Amino acid sequence: MNRRITLLLTAGWMFLGGCQPCPEKFVSAETLVGEYNANASQVRRLWARARIRVTFSDEAGRSISWGSASPLAAANALVLLEKPEDKSRPADFVLVGREMAELFRVGTDSANGLYYCWANLDGRGGAWLGRTKYAGAPGVKGMPIDPMQLVEILGITELPAVRADAMPAVVMTLQQKPCAYVVRYLNPQPVSGHLKIWREVYFRWSYTEPRRPYQIKLYDAAGLCRVIAKVSDYKPIAIATDGDEPIMPTDIRITFPAIKNVQPASSLHMSLTEMTTTKALPSRKVFDFRSHLPAGITNPVQVDSACENK
Repeated sequence: MNRRITLLLTAGWMFLGGCQPCPEKFVSAETLVGEYNANASQVRRLWARARIRVTFSDEAGRSISWGSASPLAAANALVLLEKPEDKSRPADFVLVGREMAELFRVGTDSANGLYYCWANLDGRGGAWLGRTKYAGAPGVKGMPIDPMQLVEILGITELPAVRADAMPAVVMTLQQKPCAYVVRYLNPQPVSGHLKIWREVYFRWSYTEPRRPYQIKLYDAAGLCRVIAKVSDYKPIAIATDGDEPIMPTDIRITFPAIKNVQPASSLHMSLTEMTTTKALPSRKVFDFRSHLPAGITNPVQVDSACENK
């Protein structure tokens, strides 16, 4: 009798614990992506404060860390975003870290067709830039934190609608252990034209939790995972109109794993507050690369120099 009770208790523990099966019901890719895009499309502009902890590394193994994402810390960064009317162009975006003065920027400058990152911490730093038309092209490497990837983690830029015979495209699979909808973003690589998987977005597939992203993985053209992001603590974004407010993750933990001859190890923990679409942004110059570059950084590294004549 004791052995039977033990077996029943063990089976019950397995069911209630890690071996609980995934839900029997699930939604289609069209429904999942439609829900996600309905939320993201409400955000044409974003202004938010952030508490961040960031670590930059370079190919020589030197690293620089700065800031704190603790709830007790003061905000030390701003997140600004503005989407263009032309959806084929990337959003203008910048993450600005500052104390008494600006210490780093990670952003996209659509007017000049650039994406960039610069840092000037503890007397050390550097700058990196690339052209948005070559983002992901063969030979592009060395950007410590890639803003083209970072902006996709915020959960407020749309995915392509699910449709046949169109690029870019998304496909969905169902994952178990843990249970998740996995949406993969496909698009041809710049220059080569080869079709590549660039992004995987993991949504909750649960009896009790909303269908929201909780993890994003970003890949390069070789299939290497360049970014792993954990996102949580969804909160509303203030809007000017009546109705349901859009939401976004406010706890974002990003790891850029070290990949030899591709990227140095870096990390970013960001906690967002005061998210709003109603606050006017400064002039478009806020996204500009060169006008904000510190005087002490004179030779930015062009990460897509291998594409110069392509």
